[in-house]
Amino acid sequence: MAWSVVSLRIAYLGWNYHGVVEQPSLPTVGSALREAMESQGIRAKLRFTSRTDRGVSALDNIAFYRGPAPNVSLLNSELPKDIAVWAIATGGIPKPKARAYCYAIPFRLSETECVRRALDELAQAGLGKNIERIDVKSGENFTYIEIYGKSFKKNEIRRIVGRALELHLGRSIGLAPPEGLVLTETVTDMKWEEFHRRKLHLIGKMIERELWRLESSRIILGIIKSISSSLL
Repeated sequence: MAWSVVSLRIAYLGWNYHGVVEQPSLPTVGSALREAMESQGIRAKLRFTSRTDRGVSALDNIAFYRGPAPNVSLLNSELPKDIAVWAIATGGIPKPKARAYCYAIPFRLSETECVRRALDELAQAGLGKNIERIDVKSGENFTYIEIYGKSFKKNEIRRIVGRALELHLGRSIGLAPPEGLVLTETVTDMKWEEFHRRKLHLIGKMIERELWRLESSRIILGIIKSISSSLL
């Protein structure tokens, strides 16, 4: 029997995992999802539209495989509390048209132009070619760097943010810590068939609580609301 491709829209707090893709003897988002699926008798090779690294979180990554569709409510009951499936679709392989990331810096940048300067510098090393837009927003105690593009190289966003922090602080930073990075949206033409928005909100609030304990994140709540409204 030829199975259709099943796509699962997933959200997770990545701090406790060594990335999304399975690695031998290490906890990953992929291994947790595979084990939860196996509890329903589904054994399949999982693939992901974005291979987020250790410590990086997501509100909107997509896992997909060929096989039977799971019971999503049961699947969520088997998953750890920091991982959730919030939408499902069947059909073809998901092909992202764009991705959006948000990096939260736990203080205000007095000069946001350092982000542009960092991008200009790293462009000389071949980075940033697929970036379509960068928005820098300031909260009361935080700076949020939102980056939009079709695809990104490994550690590209963390290198840009790290260099911006070096220019701002005047000292060496290297890669920005992964915990501040969140994959906020994956844009595709998929027709999603089933939604569990409450799970999306729960993971979003968990990321807020762990990452921004000093203030409530209006930016992330706005992103969640915009995702939910786009599904109506």
